Amino acid sequence: MNLKKWLTANFTEIHTEKLAKILLAIFIMVLSIFVLAYKFPESSYVQETRESLEESKITVMEFSGATIAVSVAITALPDDFGSPLANTLADMNKYFIFIFAVLFVEKLIVVEGMKLSFVYIIPFACGLYILSVLFGKAVFKVLASKLMILGLAVVLVIPLSTHITEKVCEDYLVYVDETIEEASAGAEKVNGVMTSGDEGSTVFEKLTDAFKTAVQGISDLLKYFENVLKKCVNSIAIMIVTTFVLPMLVLLLFRWLLKELFSLSLPAPRVNKEEK
Repeated sequence: MNLKKWLTANFTEIHTEKLAKILLAIFIMVLSIFVLAYKFPESSYVQETRESLEESKITVMEFSGATIAVSVAITALPDDFGSPLANTLADMNKYFIFIFAVLFVEKLIVVEGMKLSFVYIIPFACGLYILSVLFGKAVFKVLASKLMILGLAVVLVIPLSTHITEKVCEDYLVYVDETIEEASAGAEKVNGVMTSGDEGSTVFEKLTDAFKTAVQGISDLLKYFENVLKKCVNSIAIMIVTTFVLPMLVLLLFRWLLKELFSLSLPAPRVNKEEK
């Protein structure tokens, strides 16, 4: 008689547990499709992320324009003094293309990926989890976990990494802006000197006066642009770290945390033989 009661109680408990899991999965599915898919992309948190990505794109374009302007200004100097330096600056544009492409992909994920995740990926993961509960197939549970991790990563990684970048790398981003201003100012000075109508002095004298250099003239001017080149290299490294490396690190950490979370399993309580 005790065995019959135990079996009846456990049978009811198992079905109640399955029903609770199925209802929870359905609730998450409905919440994802009809609420989060529309509310979360319009939240201030996500809007700030989109604005930050747009500002980064503008910074990349300004940086690219500044390096091209400096390169053109150096090539305008007489006797090809700065041609190697100008070529190095011109070659930097391939890095700007890479950074711009990364920013474009990140913005695409924020704009379109979030809706895709809330409307399709997360609900499909919930559907697979329901199948795993109904049929007890581990493969459905594994697929559901992987899809849920993917969906949450699409939704959270880019906004999270963007806000971390703004907080942690604020001083470095200011350094990038200062480099752009310095490069643009140097190019404007050279172009202004080259187009000036002052016939009473040589180009070297004009440049020396414009940059307030010592008696070495053009060699000091090239040192100035060499310093700009070094700052440009540092700034490119900062932008690659903030736009690509940091989001990848956040993604790996986020994936590890979610994987650990979804892999947790609570042991079922043991029943003593005496209770049976």
